[in-house]
Amino acid sequence: MTETLVVHSRKLAIYLQCRGFLLVGVEPDLKSDNRKVFLFNDSEPIRKAMLQYKKDAKFHAFLAQMAEGR
Repeated sequence: MTETLVVHSRKLAIYLQCRGFLLVGVEPDLKSDNRKVFLFNDSEPIRKAMLQYKKDAKFHAFLAQMAEGR
């Protein structure tokens, strides 16, 4: 059985999906009434993608443009 990776950031979840990782579920966050957590299958490639997330200036610029409505 594959281990599940819990992601608390919606932006990181979007990033991982854009990189081709399959979202396997969305659940309520047990620590917060109005937030959700995003579930992915855990693997070495997804862990590497998570490390690259903060360094991906192109992706963050894209998100900023989307937030501005461009």
